[in-house]
Amino acid sequence: MEERKVVSGYIRNYIYESQDSLYKVCELVQEDDTILIIVGSFPHLEDGLSYEFVGKMKKHPKYGEQFFVESYSKSNSFSKEGLIHYLSSDKFYGIGPKLASNIVDELGLDCISKILEDKEVLKKVYGMTKPKIEVLYQTLKDNYATEQVFIRLFGFGLTAKMVERLYNTYSVSAANKVEENPYCLITEVEGFGFKKCDNLALTLGMMKDDPKRLSAAIFYTLNQVCYQQGFTFLTEEQLINSVIRLLNGEINGNDLKPILDDLVRNKKIVLEDNKYFDAYLHKCEVKTAEAILRLSKGKIKKYPEEKVFDAIKYVEELLHIQYTPMQREAILTSILNKLSIITGGPGTGKSTILNGILHVYAKLNGLSIESDEFSYKVCMVAPTGRAAKRMTETTKYKASTIHKALGYNFDGDFSYNEDSKMAYSLLIVDEASMMDISITMSLFTALQDKCQVILVGDKDQLPSVGPGNVLYDLIQSDVFITTKLNQIMRQAKDSDIISLSHMVLSERIDYKIFNNKKEVFFYNSDVSSTIPMLKKLLDAYLANGGDLQSGIQILAPMYAGNAGIDAINSFIQEEYNKEKEKILKRDFKIFKKNDKVLQLKNDSVHEIMNGDIGKILDIIKIDEKDAMLIDFDGRIITYMASDIENLTLAYCMSIHKSQGSEFLNVIMPILPSYQIMLKKKIIYTGMTRAKKKLILLGKTESLEHAIHAMDYLRQTYLTPRLSNKISSELENKIFDKDIPFDTFGEYDMEGITPYSFMEK
Repeated sequence: MEERKVVSGYIRNYIYESQDSLYKVCELVQEDDTILIIVGSFPHLEDGLSYEFVGKMKKHPKYGEQFFVESYSKSNSFSKEGLIHYLSSDKFYGIGPKLASNIVDELGLDCISKILEDKEVLKKVYGMTKPKIEVLYQTLKDNYATEQVFIRLFGFGLTAKMVERLYNTYSVSAANKVEENPYCLITEVEGFGFKKCDNLALTLGMMKDDPKRLSAAIFYTLNQVCYQQGFTFLTEEQLINSVIRLLNGEINGNDLKPILDDLVRNKKIVLEDNKYFDAYLHKCEVKTAEAILRLSKGKIKKYPEEKVFDAIKYVEELLHIQYTPMQREAILTSILNKLSIITGGPGTGKSTILNGILHVYAKLNGLSIESDEFSYKVCMVAPTGRAAKRMTETTKYKASTIHKALGYNFDGDFSYNEDSKMAYSLLIVDEASMMDISITMSLFTALQDKCQVILVGDKDQLPSVGPGNVLYDLIQSDVFITTKLNQIMRQAKDSDIISLSHMVLSERIDYKIFNNKKEVFFYNSDVSSTIPMLKKLLDAYLANGGDLQSGIQILAPMYAGNAGIDAINSFIQEEYNKEKEKILKRDFKIFKKNDKVLQLKNDSVHEIMNGDIGKILDIIKIDEKDAMLIDFDGRIITYMASDIENLTLAYCMSIHKSQGSEFLNVIMPILPSYQIMLKKKIIYTGMTRAKKKLILLGKTESLEHAIHAMDYLRQTYLTPRLSNKISSELENKIFDKDIPFDTFGEYDMEGITPYSFMEK
């Protein structure tokens, strides 16, 4: 491990300065006049002034020995040459080397502090005029203020990246903001969690029982657990015990309860029926329930059953299809009821029913699906762009994301809301299991009372990434009339992928299915052999003309670990993307031309959503700033490097992020090291993303564990708000976040070439 050391000197030259971050490469002239290359993130330092840098020497494979800066401070001693060089630099207008030399000769090496204390001392310097005195004093004052902020922030023990974020957020008041209340950074500055802020607060002398600390710990815990577990509330016991654990047992429940009561009084946390809600999530649940109950009482156009059956027969002839009795029932139920749900697994005909509903609705209203009038009445949406695109492909009717339909704007708000409602008569939502409580509130509050709603989804899939268990709760509430599809269509019965997914649901797998070697494959693997096995698979796949961008997707349940998403992505990028020139680096992230990437946050400006997959077409400069051209499903986006935190590699992605998408071929590791994440719904959701081929790498014991492991029900309160009944007994356990990773021995994979059968 490199030893931390201190170097000092003045900056002679900036070799490189990033235009969108504080990253710099400089030449440092040391006290013995030797030159040292220093690298790091810090503001533009004053040329010629002496600084001390703390960091480590590292050897760059291309540029040799470099000093990587972790923090810096201004030195108390300055050389005469350095001061003259600084004062005669371009930033001090009208002051050349001769006048700078006069200043140093007259006022000494501490001239800067003397000038800042009293600018009138400059009157003693030969050649100084009143305008020059004003320019010199004001420039020194401005530079000193900025620099002192950085030095103070580094003095708190913060990393260069943290300092940069704080300065970008608060400017020259950053240090004062931190000293006033470090915990405000949790909600105001990205990348600051409770632990970072707590260490900062304790370093600054805050007491462990300070109300600010305890309040921040409670608020943070409630928010984090709800958003990580998908809950909308915690019990008092859960909340208090979790906070105690967060604070390492240093505080007891008696100290926390008064602070919790105060948060409730100030309406930062909501207490209802002995349940503690995050205030925003509480609002989402309440408003969603109110909107749904309002919709349920609204009137819709009534059709006689006979007329609907006639319309179904007409559509069967039009589309040359014969619906099963269950499909007819699903169409009939959806058309006749104000609020309805159609749920079923893969192969149960949801897309066929959806297409039938559109045509039957058009027939009953004397409209053509292609007409503008029909598009004014009917809106089809899905939570993700890929799901909406697939919806359009299967129905031939334009679908969009929920965000786009609601008019997601540059400010991150929706044009359509409870004060400005959409005018549709029929709303159809596909992949409804992916809707969290926040987007559900936004959607339902934007509907007019007359609107008829049909939700389509698979109740056995994973719930939303965000808090809530919306589809499950709505089915349990009985406010929506639900049709459950349990019959696999004839054309889907021959699919081993569909057969295997239903085996997972039934918790009984017949492993003979893998002997067919037609659509599903299982290869024995462990942590140490997974990446070598992936290499053999991908080598064979690419040798057959396969495409890593569109032809195949690796899915895994967690990011960390030797066989986690991050490790797999790094391996594939290094192994299969040999681009040497077009490379963009920021901190620990590396992107290359032709990389497959995943968007991590909704971006209203570019209309790209969380979960969208793209390809980097090029890495370019725009106004001297680094940028990428990324193709997101045919839309070319100029992606600035300053937004790089919202992007990650997508050769391997999480099963959660894959919801709503389909891929021709899927590889899914199922390893013992994933055990805490291995649940039936995760496995089922991952399997059902594959259209042509599904390859499982792992242990049969891990697969068996997953399909029998109990899925804990999310703690939500939407069902009682709708129907005054509890959906079921809620499990009150919060998972421990310390996930163990096991290391296993090598596994011999000789002779395995499964990608010879993979379809492109």
